[in-house]
Amino acid sequence: MICIPIIADNTDEAQEKILRANPLADMLEIRLDLMDSFDLNKIIQVAGKPVLVTYRSKREGGSGSTDPDTYTRYILAALQKGADLVDVESWLPVKWRKKIFAAKQKSGIVISSHIQLGTPSQQKLEKILRDGVTAGADVVKIVTRAEKWSDNLRVIELISKAHDLQIPIIAFCMGPLGRASRIFSHLMGGYVAFASLEAGEESADGQIPVTEMKIILDILTP
Repeated sequence: MICIPIIADNTDEAQEKILRANPLADMLEIRLDLMDSFDLNKIIQVAGKPVLVTYRSKREGGSGSTDPDTYTRYILAALQKGADLVDVESWLPVKWRKKIFAAKQKSGIVISSHIQLGTPSQQKLEKILRDGVTAGADVVKIVTRAEKWSDNLRVIELISKAHDLQIPIIAFCMGPLGRASRIFSHLMGGYVAFASLEAGEESADGQIPVTEMKIILDILTP
């Protein structure tokens, strides 16, 4: 699946971009941390595809507050409004995480880890994966920064490990050197790949515009 992040300042802009993204995406990510104001009811109603709601904290590369109360309040609001998936960062203390799991109902929970400085050892990456499974994730997301080509391979190897554990995984590298991992993660069975609506609409370093992503995947897919 391909997920297009919606980068907008407000509800009207988000709705306009969602209408453009609907024909191109399998999933839409609503980045609340990048919005000045939003009405989740209106945003979700316009979405023609499943919606992942994310409030990315500053500590993990976003613009959101890292205060657990604020963070949890936004995620709980997304669950209440019917988001198909919500992103819960792995740093969130258990006390607040329990509140989110208690409110999830039919929504899925992605437990995510975004490592901004390089790529850890295979042993550490696999521990992050196992910790996500133990925490009760419906999907585990592990993203690192590629500082050399081999970092891509180390992260991509997590996909087969996750399949062995019977847990869907999103795993790729950020940065210019990480673009290859975004392609191969999709080809090797990663749960979803992120692609920008167009150039200049990237939510993370190294993201590929969706039209280019689809061309590359068409070439590489038998």
